[in-house]
Amino acid sequence: MKISPINYRYNNNINFTSKVTRVIHGSVPEDLREQVDIFEETNGKNAKKLGHGLFAEAYLINGTNCVIKKSKTGKAERINGDFSDEARALLNIPEGFSHAQNLIGNVETEDGNYYLLSTFMEGKIPNGETTKWDKESLGSILDSLAKLDCARVYHGDVSRCNCLITDKKDVNLLDFQYCDKFSIETDDDHRKNASVYKVPYFIAPSNAQMFEESNFATYLSSIDESEARELFKTYLMEKSEYHKKRAEAFKAQGARPEIVEYDRLMAKYLKNPSDDMIYLQAKKLQVLSTHRYILSATDTRKQDDFYNIMSAPVYYLHAIEDSNEAAEYADSLIEQTNDEDLKKLLDYEKRDALFWRSMMKNELEGRHGNESVFNWVLRNAKRTPRDEADNILSTFINTAELKHKPVPDIAQIVSGSDLFFGFDNEKYDDVSSSIQNAISNLRKTQCFVSPIKSLTYKDIRSYHKTKQEIMGNLKLARELYTEDNKYESLFYSLCALYQTTIAKNKADKILGANKLSPCEKQSMIKESEFLSGYTEELASINGRMYERLFKKASKEN
Repeated sequence: MKISPINYRYNNNINFTSKVTRVIHGSVPEDLREQVDIFEETNGKNAKKLGHGLFAEAYLINGTNCVIKKSKTGKAERINGDFSDEARALLNIPEGFSHAQNLIGNVETEDGNYYLLSTFMEGKIPNGETTKWDKESLGSILDSLAKLDCARVYHGDVSRCNCLITDKKDVNLLDFQYCDKFSIETDDDHRKNASVYKVPYFIAPSNAQMFEESNFATYLSSIDESEARELFKTYLMEKSEYHKKRAEAFKAQGARPEIVEYDRLMAKYLKNPSDDMIYLQAKKLQVLSTHRYILSATDTRKQDDFYNIMSAPVYYLHAIEDSNEAAEYADSLIEQTNDEDLKKLLDYEKRDALFWRSMMKNELEGRHGNESVFNWVLRNAKRTPRDEADNILSTFINTAELKHKPVPDIAQIVSGSDLFFGFDNEKYDDVSSSIQNAISNLRKTQCFVSPIKSLTYKDIRSYHKTKQEIMGNLKLARELYTEDNKYESLFYSLCALYQTTIAKNKADKILGANKLSPCEKQSMIKESEFLSGYTEELASINGRMYERLFKKASKEN
């Protein structure tokens, strides 16, 4: 491997005796070992920071084309300690693959630190303004992803920050930390692929699917709609060649006939896609986009106000409904055509949509052992963690604002169609009545606002503010639920439950301060007792609301 000569030295009184004691994978020249020494001794003054992720930071060593990666403080265990997982992943890259970083090596130093060294890749992250996806760059990324697919290599994170577009419109791929090898020979392989790579048995794991889910859908929602529609059609046409390459490679490898046929048919009908095909592919992209929101909402490592854990059931319900609609649309197109090849493809697409519906329903009903995602969230909203590994504090960290981030309507954006398989508006039933009763019950409670000039007074004001937030969320939940049973109603109803548990804690804290008069104390005791029962009342409402909304998403009577 060719490494650029080092023409930069950090001159000071440091002894340049290399502190690299072990090269674990790869081959690291002596001059680069010296640069690792300088990097460690000077806290990175011989390098320029390129960026960072959840667990590590990347730097370009001055005067070289070598990138050095180090774990963030306290995060070493998340990158396997010594970067060996990523080093081995980089070794999986097919020979002759020119648009990816190459491994130089991962090393250990005398101080017990580990670093990963790889080649620097040029390019800029697409942002929709100064750097954009276009026909050439989409062709480049799809060509690279096809090469990885055909070599049975799954990148695992083809996200926005890991795709760099060069001035020549080539796309360089970064960060093979989650890279993996897949198989498609046996039934066990296909079962694993369905679980890990989210594809049914007749589709080989697809890096393009990962690109669409973690990169392209978000990009399309950030640009002008007319531009997004044209770009999406361009993408599908470029993707035709991607599927052609897969079909040829998998056929030569002796893959299952359905896998080869699916890619062959996709290549045929994406070459010049009809409006119906564009819309069908847009609905599939919608499901992938919503799935990405699910992953963000359920990732307790990075909870924030925009990917709140209480949004997870809402996203699942949307994904189930979108999958249903994609299946129904494919089915309707089958009835309208006499083209036998097209019927075969539409049947594959219908079954793919039903696969996603089944997978989303199964995850929603049993993501955590035998416990559904909804019950997991409900239990945490009640602040009743199951064990130390499922602690409420880690689950709801930094979610005080309780914001919900809506999923963009990708299908409408990229197809221009507002086709909708919907329900009648204005739904009034026992759930909406129960929410109204809960609002009335909360309104009847009235606790004093004491003039006491003490911390207790501030606590009481905070307590009242939380009760007002409960009321506001219940009103929103009822409004959205009666308006065509919108799934977002569940988010606000769960928020009201969560805030009720917070209000109960605040009431108990005020009582525990022992600064209330006997009359005030009796009033606050009644409030605390009311909130205990109110928590169970809201939990029951949430449970019944979820059951109704789940039936709606699943199209069950």
